[in-house]
Amino acid sequence: MKEDPKRLERWTVKKLLEWTQGYLEGKGSEAPRREAEELLAHLLGIGRLDLYLDLHRPLTGGELSRFKELVKRRARGEPLQYITGQQGFWKHEFHVEPGVLIPRPDSEVLVQATLEALRGMESPFVLDVGTGTGCLIISILADLPQAWGVALDISQQALRLTRKNARKIRVEERLALVRGDLLTPFKKGVFHAIISNPPYIAPEEWGSLPTEVKEHEPYRALQGGEGGLYYISQLISRAWEYLKPDGVLVLEMGWRQKDKVKILLKGKPYKNVEFLTDLGGRYRVVRAWRR
Repeated sequence: MKEDPKRLERWTVKKLLEWTQGYLEGKGSEAPRREAEELLAHLLGIGRLDLYLDLHRPLTGGELSRFKELVKRRARGEPLQYITGQQGFWKHEFHVEPGVLIPRPDSEVLVQATLEALRGMESPFVLDVGTGTGCLIISILADLPQAWGVALDISQQALRLTRKNARKIRVEERLALVRGDLLTPFKKGVFHAIISNPPYIAPEEWGSLPTEVKEHEPYRALQGGEGGLYYISQLISRAWEYLKPDGVLVLEMGWRQKDKVKILLKGKPYKNVEFLTDLGGRYRVVRAWRR
């Protein structure tokens, strides 16, 4: 059966964006227009702005069918980034996939804090613990062409994704991938910086997370044990041994954890401890230098 041209004409880019915006808004989306644009641009293989260069383009029956499935997935709560396979972070687009934590804009504070600490160094060596997509270490290496790095993760899937992103952003030759847990695979006193966005959600906070996070993102990349501080505590207690003198530790943390992190740092061989705020003005990153 041939497609009815008149029927297809009704579903132009413009009308489909308008309909999808209303539909996703009714499903509780906080940014329904942007999500409609990203889904349609992903389907058509173009940029979001390119949609507006051809608003009256009609979609084919096949395109409409595929778009409907994408919208249904989003309406069921699947993260937009897992549907499109992309997430913008710092200055780049990163590949993302189910099973690996989605990069968040607030984590860019950690990148900025690390870059500030390493500027001017001849050949800094950086370790990223729990690298996930690799967004932190890859962003740093891309901005510091003289830097070298190690991406550590216990997940083989995460390491494969990190390699894919490193290749895309052209830092693969300066990045080693290591499978392991925390700091155990490494020699002591070799890194200029150790960075991490560790799991830091406390069990009592789990119920308050958005449904799409709880049901779709990896539990072990989020759950931080008692008080959300298990991994942060381990890194604070051990990282100084693996840092060079005057090396820097930069950790992301929960915005309510500042006081407890300060206690964890007390008595440890660190100096010049700083707590840095995220885009919402909440304490999100701690930076401390080894004595």
